[in-house]
Amino acid sequence: MGALSSSDLESLFGGKPKTIEDEATRFKEMRDEWNEKVKQRSEERNGYNLQVQELITEVQIKKGIRDEANNKVKELKELRAEYSKTLKEKRNNLKQALEISAEKKSQEEKEGKSRSASRIRIEMDQLEQKFERGRLSMNERSFMKRMKELSSELKAAKSQKSSIGSHSELRSAVKQAARIQESAHNDVEKAVEEAQQAHDIMSRISDEVDKLRDAANESHSGLIRAKREADLMHSRYIVSLKCMHSMGDLMTALSAKERGELVDDSEDQSTGVSDIMEQLMSGGTISTDDLMMIQRRG
Repeated sequence: MGALSSSDLESLFGGKPKTIEDEATRFKEMRDEWNEKVKQRSEERNGYNLQVQELITEVQIKKGIRDEANNKVKELKELRAEYSKTLKEKRNNLKQALEISAEKKSQEEKEGKSRSASRIRIEMDQLEQKFERGRLSMNERSFMKRMKELSSELKAAKSQKSSIGSHSELRSAVKQAARIQESAHNDVEKAVEEAQQAHDIMSRISDEVDKLRDAANESHSGLIRAKREADLMHSRYIVSLKCMHSMGDLMTALSAKERGELVDDSEDQSTGVSDIMEQLMSGGTISTDDLMMIQRRG
């Protein structure tokens, strides 16, 4: 095959320059579109990551509240346990006192000593008055013996009354201990509820963080894909530009040669490029070295 003329080259190229120019425009537009998607995906990913950071901070705050509430629950449970122990002891004391009192009363009833202290005093006063007036049907020795018996009975009656008063104090102490224990129990339940609420909120926020992380990862993957497509379109755009420039340079060089004008030392290289372009335009394939020559020429 002889050297190509400008008319041959123009015939060979045909509509290729316009086609390649259109392709270059299309690749540039596609590159710009993918770059815009890269920007959008980047902003989207960064937005998700910012939300994740904010929610992680909120999780830490809620965790601190939950841990503090759990510590409070622990302390209140220990306090409640102490009050419960005190209540149990007071109830046992009251139970024992009542049992002793009931046993003593039963014994006294069997012995006929169930009279009240006031009735015993009345009998003692009556006996003493009769003795002083000499109207008593018993001698002094019998009188003294009876008074001694009544004195013992009076003492027992007073003791029983004192025991009843003691029972009242024990009952009051039991009620007071029960109120304190109930209050401590309510405090524990309230603290448990607060701890549970903080934990539930923390769990919900953690779930939201996981969703946002998944969304951020998806956006990042979309960014990588968009960046890869943008880079591919940019490479094709650059190759198209170089092809356009190479074809223009070839046409200019051949036209100048035909007019007998001087050409620079790259004439041989231009001829080589024309051979490559001829191969490319005819539907053939080119090697990496061939592509490098076109790019250097451009």
